[in-house]
Amino acid sequence: MKKYIVLLFLFFAVFSALTAQLKRIPLPSNVGTKTDSARVEIDKMSASARTIDTTKIQVPNIYVWKITPRLGERVFVPRDSAVLDFHQSMLVDGKGVAIGYLGNIGSPAQSKVFFERPETSRFIFMDAMRFWRKNPEDQYFYNTKVPYSEVKYQSGGGGQSAENRFQAELTMNMGKKLNVGFDFDYIYSRGFYTSLSNKEVSYDFYASYIGDKYKMHAFFHNNNLTNIENGGIKDTLYITNPDDPSITNSNFKGNSLDIPTRVKDTWNRLRGRHLYVTNRYDLGDDSEEYQVNDSVVGVRKKKNYIPLASAILTTHYTDQRRRVSTIFSGMDDIYPSMLWNNDNSEWVNLNNSNKYIADMNDYMSYYSFKNTLALAMNEGFRKWTKFGLTAFAEYDMRKYSMPVFQVNEGSVSGIPGFSERVSENALLIGGVLSKEKGRYLRYRATVEKDLLNSDYRLEGEISTMLNIKNKDFAVRGRAYIKNISPSFFQNNFSSKYWNWKRDFDDTHRFYIGGEIDFPELSFSKTKVSGGVENIKGYIYYGENGLPTQKSGDVQVISLRLDQNFEAGILHWDNQVVFQHSEDQVAIPLPKLSIYTNIYLTTKLAKVLTLQLGADAHYHSKYYMPGYDFLTMQFYNQRDMELGNFPITSAYLNLHLKYTRFFVMMYNLTNGMGNSESFSLYRYPVNPRVLKLGISWRFNN
Repeated sequence: MKKYIVLLFLFFAVFSALTAQLKRIPLPSNVGTKTDSARVEIDKMSASARTIDTTKIQVPNIYVWKITPRLGERVFVPRDSAVLDFHQSMLVDGKGVAIGYLGNIGSPAQSKVFFERPETSRFIFMDAMRFWRKNPEDQYFYNTKVPYSEVKYQSGGGGQSAENRFQAELTMNMGKKLNVGFDFDYIYSRGFYTSLSNKEVSYDFYASYIGDKYKMHAFFHNNNLTNIENGGIKDTLYITNPDDPSITNSNFKGNSLDIPTRVKDTWNRLRGRHLYVTNRYDLGDDSEEYQVNDSVVGVRKKKNYIPLASAILTTHYTDQRRRVSTIFSGMDDIYPSMLWNNDNSEWVNLNNSNKYIADMNDYMSYYSFKNTLALAMNEGFRKWTKFGLTAFAEYDMRKYSMPVFQVNEGSVSGIPGFSERVSENALLIGGVLSKEKGRYLRYRATVEKDLLNSDYRLEGEISTMLNIKNKDFAVRGRAYIKNISPSFFQNNFSSKYWNWKRDFDDTHRFYIGGEIDFPELSFSKTKVSGGVENIKGYIYYGENGLPTQKSGDVQVISLRLDQNFEAGILHWDNQVVFQHSEDQVAIPLPKLSIYTNIYLTTKLAKVLTLQLGADAHYHSKYYMPGYDFLTMQFYNQRDMELGNFPITSAYLNLHLKYTRFFVMMYNLTNGMGNSESFSLYRYPVNPRVLKLGISWRFNN
């Protein structure tokens, strides 16, 4: 019944979108319009390149920005108005050149491009779910003269393997200065493999107030994520060689749902929320007197006024909770109970005296209450002030909890109702030196030090324009030095199967890199980027799924080419990433990762944009990481190299005014070539399946 209600709602929504007589709203000339990839490129640009001088741009009836989470600075970005490649924006594979995930939309995922991976967070269990939850810096804020809403729906497969995603957004202005909005995201994916399902609901409320002297951004986000785990398939031969005589399962008839998996009746549930408010008040007098006539003096706002300084107060509360539970009786065959010796010398296996721990129901949590106070001297408040300078202090109160277990005579037993609770505090001071205006030189340098811990960071970004033979080249550089202490859950873990208390050293990271945007030609657009990072004390999860630390240094080098060709209606877009890791045991990476997309695009009847093409994600063979649901971490296995298999799709995208639609056949090459169609070790890519998606936008 629910299915028919949703379909009926979608029918009326698309009917309304196609019949509404709405005016086209242009974007600013300096904001890109091509697909979500434009948004991704802007996100990756340096802060100095992304921050737009708002006094020199013309904004449309609807414009959008993000904020820097600590200081609440506005960064203008294009709206999600993808005319091309809409199909990629709603797929897990579309999150990057090469993505490793469990197979379903909404499942844990990790980029196979090292420099696209974020730092390990304080609550490590949420890291694998970063594509499906928001932080304050991910939220889009709007200013619109008319109420704006958008509905998206994506579907794939059917019956026992159906996957669906429904997204909705509504935002409106209440006057010229105040905007409020609401987002909703629902994922329900049954999965193409046994016991591999996702049901996830997240929503957020947001508001912004942009006054003459006072500016405010507020964000409340709630996530409720449930993943049913299967531990991967029992044998990779079911995919690579299903006719192998060693496969004796008589029930296997070639259907993915017939492939036996390692685990069943096991769940990971994650609940959490963000409550975030940033306030910015400009100091100084923005009014001036002027002579109306010989006897009357009036008061007016100063033209192009830039305040002397701004006071900033940001408050961010977050809590995240994770529960892993199982009633599966075969867990001992997968997870031998282990703990780390008190002398930190070796792992001890307790499995012999601890057969079948029934009804595991372990709970971990993390709470953070962070306040930041900053004072900013604004760039350009006098002609001679060609830079901005900000000083800040930030205090973060953190609390962690995990279950308590006892080890008695070689066996592990829990203490019902008891949890270990640990408090941690951080006091950071720092500053930001920046130049955000100007064509030929922009920069931003940030330094911060935690006075209560060993963490510190120095980060710098610079961008310029070079003119060579009357052609403009945009050049950007970035570097950082970071000392990062291990998170609580890297040092401590307690469950009915694995227990450890470690004392890992800090991780020291040094990175330098940059990118060059070459002049756009009539037939070509080129960007080259790259970087090198040296990491000392890198923490990773090894072959047994347990944490370990690289004793020395490891270096990662990456080069990337974004090359797009165009000849009339024919287009060929390419993203090529070369990576080299000095230690493939600590940081396994594919040498070569490619996304290629060839398509035809044209307009029908001058109103309907059509894109017809095929694309592929490919990476070279390497020891692809596995995924461990007990720790929710990606671990580095050495059993099997996988890769050299393209995940190809054929698609059709249509765009009519405020309606977008795609239909695609996913994984066309399933079962061909070397058949190594794995996204992660033991986690195959979904088999060939028809997918479709639609988006309606309403501006009335």
